[in-house]
Amino acid sequence: MGLTMVWPLKKPKVRIRPLRAADLDAVMQLHRELGWNPAFKADGSTLRGRLTALISGENALLLVAELNGEVAGYVHGEIVTYLLFAGREMLVSELFVREKFRSKGVGQALMAAIEAEAVQRKCFRISVLNSRERESYKRGFYSGLGYDERAHVANLIKRLDWGEGT
Repeated sequence: MGLTMVWPLKKPKVRIRPLRAADLDAVMQLHRELGWNPAFKADGSTLRGRLTALISGENALLLVAELNGEVAGYVHGEIVTYLLFAGREMLVSELFVREKFRSKGVGQALMAAIEAEAVQRKCFRISVLNSRERESYKRGFYSGLGYDERAHVANLIKRLDWGEGT
């Protein structure tokens, strides 16, 4: 994928590009700052393995936002194909922005880039997973971008214990 975009928003320019293996340390630091995923091993081997698999996956989309030469955030989307719907859906499962880069257009630029890529990949919609406890939900980040919360849909999960190796 030859995707590289510059989003000249009203704030400093945000550069969007595909996530690379060289971004591992920046992504790990971002996860640590946010207190996310304590299951990742400290040496980065778990995250490295997952990123390597996702980077080469045909249905995965991992984009990084750079601001002032630093990785400011990233977004992870995954194309899901449904048998009963009109086509494919882009499922955005992660959008993380470092705290010092928030309110600078980074999240907006990442979402605009993933929306453009979803259109190019012929997805009929984008779905976003977001916890009601997250700050982005509470301040209406996604609704401000035109996303509607589906009141009639329940997101049910069942955790499977398949042993170590997380």
